[in-house]
Order: sequence, then C-alpha cells, then structure tokens
Amino acid sequence: MAHSGKFSNRRHPGRTAGLVVVVLLVIAIAAVNLFGHFFQLVRYYGDGMEPTLQSGSTLIIRKTTDVAEGDVIAFYYNNKLLVRRVVCTGGKQLTVERDGTVLVDGEALDEPYVTERTIGQCNLSFPCYVPPSSVFVMGDNRAIAMDSRLKEIGTISADRILGKVLFTD
Repeated sequence: MAHSGKFSNRRHPGRTAGLVVVVLLVIAIAAVNLFGHFFQLVRYYGDGMEPTLQSGSTLIIRKTTDVAEGDVIAFYYNNKLLVRRVVCTGGKQLTVERDGTVLVDGEALDEPYVTERTIGQCNLSFPCYVPPSSVFVMGDNRAIAMDSRLKEIGTISADRILGKVLFTD
C-alpha cells in the first residue's frame, strides 16, 4: 500500500536537527533561570577583603540568609553590594578591643585570615549586642574596611543579605 506522503515514516534530518537545537535551547534557558534563582555572579571591587579577595575577582554567591560566623557574605548597603566576613551572629555580644582582637561572648576569635589586627574605622561603643536575625560583619583588611564597626552600616539584618560567597576566581 502506498503512502500519500502526508505522514511519511522517513526521517527528516533537517527537522530532527532543528528539534534538537530547540530542545537544547530550552534546556539551556531553564538552566540559566534555575542558576539565577539560587546563585548570582558578582564582580568584587575594593580592598576591604584583602588578602582573601582581590579587587576585580568574580564571585559566585549562593542566595541564602542562613549564614554562620566565618562565612564571607554579600549584603546591601545604600543600594550597593558589599562583601564582608561574618564575625558574630544574632543573639551574641561582640567586642573589638583597641588592639583589634574580636571577642564574641567574651571569647577571642581565631582569625587566621586577618593579617593586621586593628580597631580600624570604628565609631561604635563596645560591647555591642547583635540582634536576632542579624549579623556583625568585618572586612579581612581591618585597617581600611568599612563594615559593622561603623554606625552607618551597623549590624546586617537578614533582609539585607544577598547570600554567601561560595567561589572566587
């Protein structure tokens, strides 16, 4: 029995290749959207996080507000994105001594990422209580970093946190 040609069993390489391209394009768009929902690429500029981060580095940020002491996070301040290290979480008391030693609930932090201990730019009075659902952040380059030691920045509430730095180039 002859086919009318309308519904042929023959393969059409052009159509198959086109369908593959469309399917791959849809998958790629979905992957980019999914990546963008959970992660964000950020270019870091500044020297407040040296030597941990270098100006011009590309960072992958995992969008989350679940951060812990020692995490490097990205957060919003005056419509700018800043990157600093969490040194104290909510519900704890923090003190920065004149020599730059950081105490959380009376215990000195072990901070191997800091090359120079200093009080730096600071207009807060210590001890400082960190409210629940907030964090106290400091740059690793303590002498010049603008961070929670300044009243203008203060503690960072969860609604200002973009997420945690996972990777840098």
